[in-house]
Amino acid sequence: MKAQLARFTLTFAAAALLMLVLTAPASAATQQFRDQGPFTIFVPCANGGSGENVDGILKGHFVFGETTDGAGGTHFHTQIKIQGVGIGSVTGDSYRMQADIPVIFFDRLNENAGGSSNIGFDFGLDAIGMGDAPNFHATMRFQGTMNANGEITMEKEFISETCN
Repeated sequence: MKAQLARFTLTFAAAALLMLVLTAPASAATQQFRDQGPFTIFVPCANGGSGENVDGILKGHFVFGETTDGAGGTHFHTQIKIQGVGIGSVTGDSYRMQADIPVIFFDRLNENAGGSSNIGFDFGLDAIGMGDAPNFHATMRFQGTMNANGEITMEKEFISETCN
């Protein structure tokens, strides 16, 4: 499950960052949009501890900001809030889903300023069971640094899952 959560989170963060880079204007600005789509997440403590997939619809609110500092650094700030509902594929239990994902990306685009990049994000997901259905919480934190040569010089990751 941790590998599945890590892949989902890293893919989601990479897509959000790519959208940010492709849509961000050249000057300091903030952009926001809303979207919705289907999702599936595995809740390991559902179905009497056997686990089950929870399928549903998520609505997302995305805010992207960009600023450039005097040293040639570009700072990207992303705030993603997700809410939705889902139904367990085996038990039919109802779940309320919510996630809050702040992402900070700093890039020294000016070669005289070093050319390094830093990224950090903190992904928290709650699947709140209605009635007797269990609650599930997953957290993933990531920090990374890349030098001017494109080499990763620091990478930290923390993953936690709890059920009750």
